[in-house]
Amino acid sequence: MASSAGSSVSELCARLYDACLRNFPSDHLFYQQDLLGLGIVPKNDLALLLQCTQSLVDQKLFRLLQGKNDRLAWKIISREDAEKLQNLSPDESLVYNVIHSTGRSGIWVRAIGTRTNLHKSILDRCLKSLEGKNYIKSVHNVKFPSRKMYMLAGLAPSEDVTGGAWFTDGVLDENFINSVAGFIEWKVSQKSWYEVPAVHHRNNKRLKTADGNGVVSSSSGGGGGGGGNPYETDPQPQKEYIPFPAGYQGYPTIPELTAAVNASGITPVRLGEESITQLLEMLCYDNKLVALNNGEVYRSVKTPAQVKSQQARKPPGEDSGIDDRLVRNGMTEAPCGHCPVFKLCAPGGAVSPESCEYFDPWLEKALGF
Repeated sequence: MASSAGSSVSELCARLYDACLRNFPSDHLFYQQDLLGLGIVPKNDLALLLQCTQSLVDQKLFRLLQGKNDRLAWKIISREDAEKLQNLSPDESLVYNVIHSTGRSGIWVRAIGTRTNLHKSILDRCLKSLEGKNYIKSVHNVKFPSRKMYMLAGLAPSEDVTGGAWFTDGVLDENFINSVAGFIEWKVSQKSWYEVPAVHHRNNKRLKTADGNGVVSSSSGGGGGGGGNPYETDPQPQKEYIPFPAGYQGYPTIPELTAAVNASGITPVRLGEESITQLLEMLCYDNKLVALNNGEVYRSVKTPAQVKSQQARKPPGEDSGIDDRLVRNGMTEAPCGHCPVFKLCAPGGAVSPESCEYFDPWLEKALGF
C-alpha cells in the first residue's frame, strides 16, 4: 500500500509539473491557489498538494520562495537546470540559487557571501567549482569596475552591467558615439529644412498641403522688360534652406531614426530604440535637436549645410596653423612647463627667458610668428 501511495504521489507530481509548464510562463511565481486551480490535486487536498510540492523541491524541479505578504510560493525550474542542481553539493546549490535569483544583473561576490553566510574559503571553492562546470561566469560591471561579479553562464549581461552599445570592453567608446550622433543629426536636419535656390528665396511662400507636408510656391514679380534680376543670371545659384510651416508632419520619429542608423552600416551591432533615444536626448541637451510632441519627433536646429560644414570642419588649430597641443594644455607643452632648470630661470640671470634657445623656435612653430 505504501508503495502504491508513493507511486501515486510521484505520478501526481509529474502531472502537476507538466501542467505548470503548459499553463504558466517559466518565470511565474506559484501560490497554493494557482496550483489547486490546475485541477490536478484530487478534491483540492491541501496536505497532498504540499506533499507534491515538497517532492518537487527535493527533485530540484521547484524552488521554494517567499512571496507577497510572506506567503509560501514556488518557482518552476527547467529539467536541464534541475539536473545541474542534483549534481551539486548543498553549498554549491546554495551559491548557485543566489546567483540564479539575480538574473542578468549579476551579483557581487561579497553580496553572495552575505546572503549565503558561507566562509570565504568555502565560497571561493564553490565559485571555482561552478565556474569550472560552466554553470556560472564572472562579468565586468562598468558601474563597479573593481567588483568581481557573477551570473549564470547561459545569460547575456544586461545593459546596466555592460553599459550597452556605447561601451567597448567596459570603456566608453566616444568615437562611436560621436559617429552615430553625427549621422542622426544629419538625418534629422534633412527632414527639418526645405532646400530652395537662393534666387527664389525672396518670393517663396510656404504652403501646407492637406497631409501637412510643406511645399514652396514661387511667384515672379514684375515680368518682362530689361530690368533682370542679377541672381537669375547665375548658372549655379547657391542653395538656401527655409523652415517648414507649422503643422508639418514629416519630422523623423525614433523608430525611423533607429531603422536608418541600422541600415547605414556605421554600427557593427544592431542598436535598439533605447540606445537611439539616449543619443537623441544628448543631442537635445547640446542644443542640436529639439524634441517635439513630447519626444515623438525631432527637429534639427541647424540646416543640412551647417551640419555638414560642422562635421567636415578640421580639428581646432589645423586650419590656422596653431599647434593643437596648445589648445589642450599650453603650459605643459611649452618648454617652460617641462624645463629641468625652470627654478633657476630669471631675467638677467645665467638662465633667462631672453637667452632661452627653445622658447622662440617653439613659439614660431606654434603660433606662426
